[in-house]
Amino acid sequence: MRKSPILLLAVFLVMAILAAPAAAQTAGDGESVLVRVSGDLVVPAGEDNGLVVVVEGDLDFQGTATTVVVVNGNADFTDATLETLIVISGSANLGADTVVTGDVQLVDSDLTQDPTATVEGSVNRGVGSEIASGFWVVGFLFMIGWAILVVLAGLLMAAVAPDLARRAGRTITEDLLPSILAGLVLWIPIPIAAALVFATIVGIPTALAIWLFALPVLGFVGFIVAGIRLGEYAIARDGGTGHPYLASLLGVGALVIAGAIPIIGPIVVTIASFLGSGALALEAFRSARRQPQPAAPAPATPGL
Repeated sequence: MRKSPILLLAVFLVMAILAAPAAAQTAGDGESVLVRVSGDLVVPAGEDNGLVVVVEGDLDFQGTATTVVVVNGNADFTDATLETLIVISGSANLGADTVVTGDVQLVDSDLTQDPTATVEGSVNRGVGSEIASGFWVVGFLFMIGWAILVVLAGLLMAAVAPDLARRAGRTITEDLLPSILAGLVLWIPIPIAAALVFATIVGIPTALAIWLFALPVLGFVGFIVAGIRLGEYAIARDGGTGHPYLASLLGVGALVIAGAIPIIGPIVVTIASFLGSGALALEAFRSARRQPQPAAPAPATPGL
């Protein structure tokens, strides 16, 4: 049974959070920390460890440890002593004379136990409260970091491209229907065309650039444009001059907060990014048409 690398990375990060206190506690006692990724690990009898983590591999454990974490692998314990055992997407076999002084946490995993093996704590199945708390903490910190990044990006756009931000923002409200049409052209035919050229070897880099860079960047900048326009409405400053720092801070911040609301948030983010990117595309098209044509050379004056 194989899991995606992204899932394994997320699980590994959470396990690191859970096991960090144990590692810190035992580091001063000279106990080691063992980590093995995509490989098997053997811990012989008499070896004392603070933390043992095995990801995408099997564990043969005969020593002692404070915490053992096995992700997507099988663990065999023989005459072993450990405090906590966590197994995710794998199996554990508590062999003869094995003692777990704490709890066993199983997530999508199986457990077999020899009659002479003992678990002094409890055997829990599913995502335990500590693991759930770890996911919550990681998700919360990621959300805070992302919100700060978006707000800073809005202030950066207000600093380097205030006129473009205002023009595109006004396009959203003054030319709503053309902005929607431009957004539809941007987000429907272009991804389909990228999918068609992806079928050719030459077109693969182009398609990947469109999917992974061009469209996400346009959506991100469009979200900021919509936020700056919202901020200008909030402070009743429609189409002013100078750098719209306050409008960016208020409007983009408000959209970020709204985006964190369950169910409603993704809808708000999608609409803001769609309208903002459509307005940007429309403004770029209009700017290209407004480019002045080079003046024709003056006719030569005939000699007298």
